[in-house]
Amino acid sequence: MPPENSRLPYEELRRRWGSVAPVEILPSVTAWLVLDHQAALEVIWNERLFSSDARRWNAGIDPGWAANAPQLVMLGPRPSVSRLDAQEHRRQRHALTGVLDQIDLPRLRRLVQQQADHLVDRWAPRATADLVAEYSRPLTWTVFAHLFGFSPQSIPALEALVDAVTGTADDAAYADAELLEAMCRLVNARVATPGPDLASWLIHATPLTDTEIAHNLVQLLLFGATSTVNWVGNALRLLLSDSLVSSSVATGRLTPSDVLDRTLMDDPPAPNIAGRWATEDIMFAGHAVRAGDLLIPCLAAANNDPAILGGRAVHTSGRAHLAWGTGAHGCPAKDMARLIAETAVDVALRRLGEPRLDTPGSATVSRQSLWCSGPAELPVAFTPVHPEHRTEAPPELPDVLPVPERTRTGGAEEGETTQRWGWWNSMTGW
Repeated sequence: MPPENSRLPYEELRRRWGSVAPVEILPSVTAWLVLDHQAALEVIWNERLFSSDARRWNAGIDPGWAANAPQLVMLGPRPSVSRLDAQEHRRQRHALTGVLDQIDLPRLRRLVQQQADHLVDRWAPRATADLVAEYSRPLTWTVFAHLFGFSPQSIPALEALVDAVTGTADDAAYADAELLEAMCRLVNARVATPGPDLASWLIHATPLTDTEIAHNLVQLLLFGATSTVNWVGNALRLLLSDSLVSSSVATGRLTPSDVLDRTLMDDPPAPNIAGRWATEDIMFAGHAVRAGDLLIPCLAAANNDPAILGGRAVHTSGRAHLAWGTGAHGCPAKDMARLIAETAVDVALRRLGEPRLDTPGSATVSRQSLWCSGPAELPVAFTPVHPEHRTEAPPELPDVLPVPERTRTGGAEEGETTQRWGWWNSMTGW
């Protein structure tokens, strides 16, 4: 597989291999990269042939190897909704979506808008800003920490851990274990003292065990926070770098929501789905796939499959993307993520007037790995804006969930402790 700091030569792979290409993630670690839209749909939808459970992997992973393979941490098994199949998956997904449905979306929109306006107020008078470091990152992380039940003081540590795991840093395995430990502490605290947050609702209003809750919170943070930061960053980069898109927004042919969909199609914040495993020996797209082989649906390639692009014009949004996944394993929090991203882009458009990229040659530095893709920075210059009522203190964060009644429906057995767990510890059981 080409280096992570370059775009994969999808067309070259298609010409040589067809819809599915054999790739090497690491020396002697192979996978099938699924390139075409229809083939990706088949892998995502067909749970009978393609499992989400990494315990099926035939790679023969051992603890020493895994600890030195940061690219693989996101692929490991977990007792969470994204890594289970059949009845266990449905049980956890029903519990998770039931809690997410309790979020007051109008209040969440007001929360995001207040925080976005506050961030703009801080740097608008100086006429320059980094829209990643000073806008999309702090905005997204403030919202996610509040939703989860973490204090603002916890954000820098959580952000660093998630960046290490999704960016495949050398210490990704350690960061993954530390992130789980942080969720364990949160769960233990909310068992005794519920709050107006997702952790409390998962504990006191679902039958999930404490271990399952901790792992699902890890997954929501890994996939949700980073993807939302990158989604906002990619959308703003598109608006700043493509005059045809920005003029289409200015004339009303595109809405901010359309721009976000266009970004998911052309530059998805999560370029690859973190793994499916063949359940039996099959012929797939002309290739002999063995039971336990890893398949990686490549969203960045599938979304740009010539078979579905046709004559799509620049002023169309393009909603054939697979950025949310699809089927039973589609993203359970996509409505929440879209609300955050739409509000962030809308506030930026409303407040900044006509910003321009403030980089040589309008080039931007990207942060890319197998699992995330977005601008590492997005420096802009614009006409200074002086807020009428600027305050240094951030606005108080409104609750978007009530405090659950303390009537735990099941989950943890009395005396259960949430275990610190590294994915490489077990490929055959939890």
